[in-house]
Parts: sequence; C-alpha cells; structure tokens
Amino acid sequence: DEYLRLREHVRQGNPYQAMELHRQKKDGTFIYLNSSSSALYDADGDVIALLGIFEDITERKHAEEALKNSEAFIKNILDTVDEGFIVIDPAYKILSANKAYLAQVKLPLESVLGRHCYEISHHIYRPCNEAGEDCAVRRTFDKGEHATAIHTHHDERGHPIIVEIKSYPIKNESGNVISVIEVINNITEKKKLENQLQHSHKMEAVGHLAGGVAHDFNNILTAIIGYGSLMKLKMFDDDPARYNLQQILDSAERAANLTRGLLAFSRKQVISPKHVNLNDIVKNIEKLILRLIGEDIDTTITLTDTELTVMADSGQIEQILMNLATNAKDAMPKGGCLTIRTEPVVLDRKFIRAHDYGKPGMYALISVTDVGIGMDEKTRGNIFEPFFTTKEVGHGTGLGLSIVYGIVKQHNGYITCYSEPGKGTTFKIYLPMIKGEHAETDTSALPPITGGTETVLVAEDDAIVRTLMKEMLNKYGYTVIEAVDGENAIRRFEENRDKIQLLILDVIMPKGHGKEVYEEIRRNRPEVKVIFTSGYTADIIHKRGILDEGYNFISKPISPTDLLRKMRETLDQA
Repeated sequence: DEYLRLREHVRQGNPYQAMELHRQKKDGTFIYLNSSSSALYDADGDVIALLGIFEDITERKHAEEALKNSEAFIKNILDTVDEGFIVIDPAYKILSANKAYLAQVKLPLESVLGRHCYEISHHIYRPCNEAGEDCAVRRTFDKGEHATAIHTHHDERGHPIIVEIKSYPIKNESGNVISVIEVINNITEKKKLENQLQHSHKMEAVGHLAGGVAHDFNNILTAIIGYGSLMKLKMFDDDPARYNLQQILDSAERAANLTRGLLAFSRKQVISPKHVNLNDIVKNIEKLILRLIGEDIDTTITLTDTELTVMADSGQIEQILMNLATNAKDAMPKGGCLTIRTEPVVLDRKFIRAHDYGKPGMYALISVTDVGIGMDEKTRGNIFEPFFTTKEVGHGTGLGLSIVYGIVKQHNGYITCYSEPGKGTTFKIYLPMIKGEHAETDTSALPPITGGTETVLVAEDDAIVRTLMKEMLNKYGYTVIEAVDGENAIRRFEENRDKIQLLILDVIMPKGHGKEVYEEIRRNRPEVKVIFTSGYTADIIHKRGILDEGYNFISKPISPTDLLRKMRETLDQA
C-alpha cells in the first residue's frame, strides 16, 4: 500500500516523497527505514522509472526513544522528591517545576510557567537581590557556580517559611550559563529545632556560670548579711551609721537576688513545690501588688470560682507576679490599667501546633495585661533572654523576665507574650493542674525571733560562715559546737553525744558530706534533729536526696532571722 501511494504520488508529477517505514527483517528483528523517491523521465517528459533510496534509521530512532524515556525518567524522579525544584532563565522566569514546588506554592503548573520566581515564591515584584536578600540564583548566573542561600518565603496566608535555596548552573557548549536549577528545601521545622537547641545550650551555659559562682558567692553574702545584721542589732535606732549599714544590707540582698535570678533562669534554683490553690497565691500578694503599682494605675484582679490546684512553690509564683507587675508599671509611666486574671484552660493540639510546644491537658492560666507602650516583634523575640533589657543603663539587670521564664519552666509550665507597639502587652502563664486537696496557704505573720538554750553542732567548712553562725547563735542563748568537715563533725558529736539536740550540716563538705554525717550520727541517736544548708545549685542538692526526702533545709545566703526561725521551728517539732 505504501509503495502504491508513493508511485501514484510521483506519477502525478511530484518530484520527491519521503516516508518513514517500520519493517521486519528475515531474522525476525525490526528496523526503521527512511525512504525517499523520485521519478526518472524520458525526453518527452514521461515517467519511465522510479528511483527509491532507503536509509536505515534504526539507531537514530532508538536514540530518540531513549532520550524521551530518559526525560520521562528524570521528570518522574524530580516529581518524586519532596524538595521543590524549578528551572529559571536569566530573566528569573520559571521554565519548569516539579510537583513538590507546585505543592509548596499551591498552584498548578500552568499558573507557574513563564512567571517570575520571586513573584511566585516571595510574593514580591522585584528580584530578591534588589529587595535586599541574598540571591543564590543571581550568584550562579554571575559566577557560573553552585550557590546556597537561606530565604524567607511566605505561604498563601502570609506565614513565613524558612527555605534553603541551592542553585546549579546549566551551561551551553560555549560554557555560558543559560539557565539555573533551583532546589528549594523547607527547613522551617529544622530551624525551630536549631533555635530550641541553641536556647537550651545558652541556658546550660548560664547554669554552669551561675552554678560555678553560686556556692562561693552565697558564702560571701552569708557573711556580709550575717555580720551586718549582728551590727544592726547592736545599734540604737538613732545611730548615724545605721543608714549606711542598711545600704550595705540592701545591696547584699540585691546581690543575692541576682544570683537567685541566674539560678532561676537556668532552672537550678532550689524550690519547694506543694499542692497549692493558685487563687490563694494571687489573693495573698494582692495588697503588695497594689502598693507596688501605685494609685495612678487602675488594677483589676479577677479570680475564677474554680479551684486551681497546682504543684508550685508559692514564693516563686509570687515572684513571677511581682516581676510582671513591675514591668507593667514601667510600661505605663503616665498611668493606665493592669488586669490580672485566673482561669482553667485546656491546652489542645491546636495550641501545640501554634506554639510548637506543650503537652495536652488541664492548666491553670494566669494572665497579666497592661495598656502600656507595647513591644515590636523583634523586641518580643528577645524578652526572655538573660540580661536583655529595653531600659536605660543602670535601670535594670535584664533578668526580670528571664527569671519569670526560668521559674515557669521549672514548674513544667509555659509562658506566652502578646504585644504590639502602642497596644499594650499580655503575658499568659500556664501551669499544669493536678488532682487532690491543696495545702492551706499560711497567711499569718512570721513568728517572732526567739533564742534557746539547746546545744547545736554546726558543721561548716567555710571558716567565716562558721564563725558567724557561732557568734549569732551564742547571742541568742544557744551553745555551739563547731566542726570543720565531715570527719570532724562525727568526732565532735561522739565527744558530746548526750548534749547535742540539733545538727546544722553543710550539704557539701570535705571528708564526708552532710547527709553521710547525719546518717552515721542517727544510727546511735535517731531522735537527733537536723537542718541542712547549702549554697550549691538545686541539681547538686537533689543528687544528695536532701529535698526529695523532706529534710529541713535552708538555702544560702542565710539571713540570721531565717536561720533562727528555722531552728526554733525544727527544735519545737514533735
């Protein structure tokens, strides 16, 4: 049939006809032929013969098919990978895109091809390098080399997406870059994890710093506060040096708070959590907050009717509220409104997805809202960093909110901040609720300081602190037996075993730590009472089992009044 059509075509005067044929050879294999034909004419112009030329194009056909198959294979690979892939021309127009990229931008292929990459990926209308961003594609066009850059793209709702851009050149035979392959990898989650890891390392570094100085610094402050308090007790009210001494004591207390703040941020502050009703804590501190805020700020405290039982250290939660109230006051220099509210809430998966942290469950929520100057996004991102402050030099340590953050985390809670310039700020603190009865919060005044006639063994390796405690306890009627280390404490107790009613033991001492000394002593005198002291961080004290086993404990720096009250309370226990 093909031959007849060819002959008829030539007979009609057409001089040439080309045709592609697919034929089977005698051995059963198939070949591709490209046939061309022309007519031979006599002197009168009549066709006397047909000339046919057949070219074997099997190899070329196989090569074309292989190319098509390879293109389909490559396209299949690129559509399978989960990284976005586009090819861009020198005008930043998209020539090709894989399925992953189309899924990222949520557009079909026909809506992407021929459009500028910066328009689709960034939703802007000029190249990235002109908009101030590092453009890997531009660098590849300029230098002909592979390039990498980190970009911020935006989804259809305007939410930022952090992407890693890798660009590769496509060159012609002359070595000129004619287009660029751009590979786009969404690293938003990776960046979040990196930031969390960096924050964790930063907290660990601050913790090591605080822990390294806490013990020695707390012993020094114990001596300053202790001897200063003894001097104050010996002074008359009208003594002209009394004011100067009070400034020394106030400064020492601020130094102690600074150390506690560092430990709180790094979650190494010693806390004493109990079952408490969050509403009771807020009620107990309400008058103090009102005095702190002043009359030019209208304060509203709204407490839920639901009992919010949490496992918390009341003093630490009070410190959170005081710090937030102080910040609110500073944010409203011309007056305003402060609102403190409590309520039960459920943290669900929607909250966890929005904030990238949290465990589902029931939480007690404290929200603290002011109508002050507010913060921009950049400031809000740094407020929990240690030593970060927007206040003038000399008007803040930058530890207030980092302390709040550390306390919340130490209570297994979460804190969020919502703020805009000129629209005020709201802090929300979520503490996990627990089942069970809460302990009644003690609202009575502190008992008066009284002494006693008992004999006390004081084991303390710091000579200054040991001498201070002896002088102080002697002044209040106690008989003090000193010990310089663990072995010495056991020996001194054996020498005076029938006299000693109370042990005051440093947790960490040479030649036997405090708990080891106590366990050795109570084998012979199980009724002897003990108070442990330490200036070390919470993690070290917990390792010794002091807090977990419910022993009486007082943290350094120790004020004379705190120690005397704790001694009397311990000695008077049944």
